[in-house]
Amino acid sequence: MKLSAVALVGLAGLVMLAGCTAAEPDATNNPTLPPSDAPTTSVESIYYPVAEGNTWVYSIDYGTGSTVTDTEVMTKVVTEGDGVRATIERTFVWDDGSQPDVVSTVDYLFGADGSVQVPFQSIPSAGGTVTVASGTMLWPTTAQFEAGTPTTGSLTATVDTSDQSIAETIDFTITGAGAEDVTVPAGTYSARKLVQNLVISLPDLGVSGLSIDAVTWLADGVGPVRTEVPDTLGGGTTIVQVLLSFTPGS
Repeated sequence: MKLSAVALVGLAGLVMLAGCTAAEPDATNNPTLPPSDAPTTSVESIYYPVAEGNTWVYSIDYGTGSTVTDTEVMTKVVTEGDGVRATIERTFVWDDGSQPDVVSTVDYLFGADGSVQVPFQSIPSAGGTVTVASGTMLWPTTAQFEAGTPTTGSLTATVDTSDQSIAETIDFTITGAGAEDVTVPAGTYSARKLVQNLVISLPDLGVSGLSIDAVTWLADGVGPVRTEVPDTLGGGTTIVQVLLSFTPGS
């Protein structure tokens, strides 16, 4: 497995933090998010509006001439402890028809303190999938975001390609960085800026300390409106996701 492919798998996982790419594994691969059939409740989130039927349409540009239309629908919201679990179904369509459409379902866990547990998984085009064995990716609480206090932690995972399975460790630091005006096809928003850093290690390949950075802008009542993930290998390309439209649910 070449280093470039490894980096792309890492990039895929990071972009997933912003809620913008397809995932092969579903919630059954994340032991921190067990299934729940509890009654629906409500929760306030500075990151996402939480309501069944919320629909986002994004365009993802990989910087290589390949673009994907990503349609995301919040299909289920149920009580989970003192917060709620929201299930989002995603449909990814390659605009040039070069790959088959992909449909995946992922769960987000919204805490009463404003924190969000988010899935860490990989995009189909990255040359493999990432399955988390332990650890939870966590966005800051509302108070932590406003204070610029980062959340940190580690995940262990397995990168599965067509011909091998590789151990992976991910150390993350996620920090609120104030607000900025952002213009995307859906409009202009005053959006919160979330800065994410991952440090990837793949000991089976002798890779350690591969640092990947991303920035996501999230608007009140709308959710993520733009995400940027620079090419960690210095190739000059950047994965960019922009919001085309948001339709609130009932």
